[in-house]
Amino acid sequence: MSSIASRLFFTVGINESADVVPRVARRVCLNSELLKSAKITTGDLVALFAKDGASHGKEFAVGVAWPSIDVQSEHVLVSSSLLLTAALVVNQTVRIIPLSDRVTWKSLPYLPTLRPCVEAGSILLKEILSEGGNTGGRTKPPTLVRGGEWLHLALRELLVDLKYIVNFQIIVLSYQNRQRQFRVQKITTGTNSAPIEQKLLADLDNLSIDKTVGLWQVTWDCNVTLDDSSVPEDNANSQIPTVEELPQSQPQDAYSGVGGLDKQIEIIRDLLEIPLTKPELFRHLGLKAPRGILLHGPPGTGKTHLARAIASSTGSSVLVVNGPELSSAYHGETESKLRNVFKQAREKSPCIVVLDEVDALVPKREEGGGEVEKRVVATLLTILDGMGQEHNEGIDRVVIIGTTNRPNAIDPALRRPGRFDREIEIGIPDAEARFAILSVLLRKTPNNIQKTQLHSLASRMYGYVGADIEAVVREAGTLAIKKWAQGAQPYSSSSTKTLLLQLQDLVDAMPGVRPSAMRSLFFETPPIRYSDIGGQAPVIQKLKEAVEWPLLHPEAFQRLGVKPPKGILLFGPPGCSKTILARACACESGINFVAVKGPEFLEVLNKFVGESERAVREIFRKARAASPSIIFFDEIDALGTSRTASDSDRGSSHEGVLTSLLNEMDGVQELNGVTVIAATNRPEAIDSALMRPGRLDRILWVGPPDCQGREEILKIRTLGMSVGPDVDISAIAQITEGCSGAEITSLCQEAAILTMQEDIHAPHVPQRAFISAAGKIKKQITPAVLQHFDKWRSGCDVRQL
Repeated sequence: MSSIASRLFFTVGINESADVVPRVARRVCLNSELLKSAKITTGDLVALFAKDGASHGKEFAVGVAWPSIDVQSEHVLVSSSLLLTAALVVNQTVRIIPLSDRVTWKSLPYLPTLRPCVEAGSILLKEILSEGGNTGGRTKPPTLVRGGEWLHLALRELLVDLKYIVNFQIIVLSYQNRQRQFRVQKITTGTNSAPIEQKLLADLDNLSIDKTVGLWQVTWDCNVTLDDSSVPEDNANSQIPTVEELPQSQPQDAYSGVGGLDKQIEIIRDLLEIPLTKPELFRHLGLKAPRGILLHGPPGTGKTHLARAIASSTGSSVLVVNGPELSSAYHGETESKLRNVFKQAREKSPCIVVLDEVDALVPKREEGGGEVEKRVVATLLTILDGMGQEHNEGIDRVVIIGTTNRPNAIDPALRRPGRFDREIEIGIPDAEARFAILSVLLRKTPNNIQKTQLHSLASRMYGYVGADIEAVVREAGTLAIKKWAQGAQPYSSSSTKTLLLQLQDLVDAMPGVRPSAMRSLFFETPPIRYSDIGGQAPVIQKLKEAVEWPLLHPEAFQRLGVKPPKGILLFGPPGCSKTILARACACESGINFVAVKGPEFLEVLNKFVGESERAVREIFRKARAASPSIIFFDEIDALGTSRTASDSDRGSSHEGVLTSLLNEMDGVQELNGVTVIAATNRPEAIDSALMRPGRLDRILWVGPPDCQGREEILKIRTLGMSVGPDVDISAIAQITEGCSGAEITSLCQEAAILTMQEDIHAPHVPQRAFISAAGKIKKQITPAVLQHFDKWRSGCDVRQL
């Protein structure tokens, strides 16, 4: 038997299921055929230790042999508890010895002697490790037991599942999605704990002088306790965020680090500073102090940063709590955590409690929320109603600030005076606010940027929030460091004085940071200039007047009492640069550009009724928030189909989308800072309500270019080509009469391909290639097409070009 046992060397691994299913924790999984040949029975006690003997003569673990057909003959799988107890690591070579093999034990004098196995009466545990990670397993305690006893029950259950433990046993427990490790500190025997399995281990008592190691059996009668000095109490208090004490400072100093929020700061100071610093004034007038405010706006606009500045100006503590952190799956625990948060805030008053992402904590109760959400909402309502009450220790100086980017998702009961007294929007900063933010961020950064240059840069950062601007400055700093490091000057403390942030660094960093306000609608467009488009000079001038003039000359519009156009319709045959004109307009003006493809809405429309209308509203909402911006509707006829059309199958669905589009362009809510550009080659299919002044103010004809326009297009397209000296642009323009810009571009490509077909090594494209390619072009703009557009233009009003 000893010869068989002595061959039990294996490569150890972790049994993943043992950390999920507690009853598997004591198993030492071996190959089934190997156990059979070694004459080891399922459930036999085995010792697990390193190949060269246990370190210091003590580190080993005891488990039960268990057969598995999935384990290879040279491997063994054990639980994390047994692996740590034996001081082993994964892939280490280990030895397994059946404890019933007396001969083997006598041949291993370095292995400590086991006393006869006795039943444990009480076990004292000490936590040695607590990791915040998702281990994949979760021990769910009985719901009838109070929160403080849940961990004790989970530990006792795991010890009972292990069944056999030693004095230095380590157990690993996955509890509330955290992996925690405990070490046995002390084991005492029970009153009626007689030794068991004497026959198995009695003869081993005289094999070693070390008789301190005992083998214990754990039953349900065992009492498990925790060392309170090392284990944090497992209740809601242990998961409350720590109150952060901010140093008291003067109001002007506290707000010096906040830029672009002067209006909001003034309102919040009136609401919060007096209740926190002088609450007795409200009591003198018999009034209740404001209890809280709700800050809503896009992420990164400075809501939490503003709350910290307010707390610093008043010398208050600030307690920042994320809504999801308080959520728990156990009955009553979320409410308990919430009450403990405000209990701690009252102890540290004056205190500001910042509930970040409050919509996740208190959603609307009438929209199918669960019982947990309803209880949490009721708990917070009760807490808010009880704030500011006078008691023996004075008045509670606690103010709550809720932050969210979804204010409509919060329960309406919170959005009334007495709870959230005011709702303040921390919106996307305008040009002046962006300049203030840049000034704050660059205050401690060495630079040579003038204020006028910084004003100009801020006016071009449309849609950028505070976090985006900070990212731009950080990226610009990285670029400046890279440029400075590439120089020949060696690094020294004195040489760094030449390292300055340049305006060009900020300009180069801007394309790498997308505006948060337009991130979900961002449309990547290649840099296209008006100079890249030929033959459309009158249309380009009209686009400049409609889009660029309101940005460059706002005082002129205000002085004359006129408003800039809201919408422009580009109509004409296919291939005449309608889409590229809209993209060039956005690129030249530098404002945010949102491209909407009509067929994409129709695809959504065919699946879910109402989704297209919601998408239209969302696009206009974000475009307003990131104004000034351009919304480009390509193939507008697919969305704005006339409601008098005879196609009854499309009527009701498309009418909803068209109605939403009409309301957004000129409805109750005014469309400020947003210009709509639409393109179509079927203007007769568009509903007349969309074509009236106030919606699509200007209707611009984008037709095929004339001879001079064709020459411009040919010059632009041949700039990047190698053409022969015999190429006559004017002659080519003459023979391409009636061609669109897209067809002329195709002609240049076809001429190059014909040249390569003749000679792949040709140095340039000759004139004959252009002539030959022009003969192969099939013109799509026929006289009938032009006559159709002329007929529609003759019935259009004077707004057309």
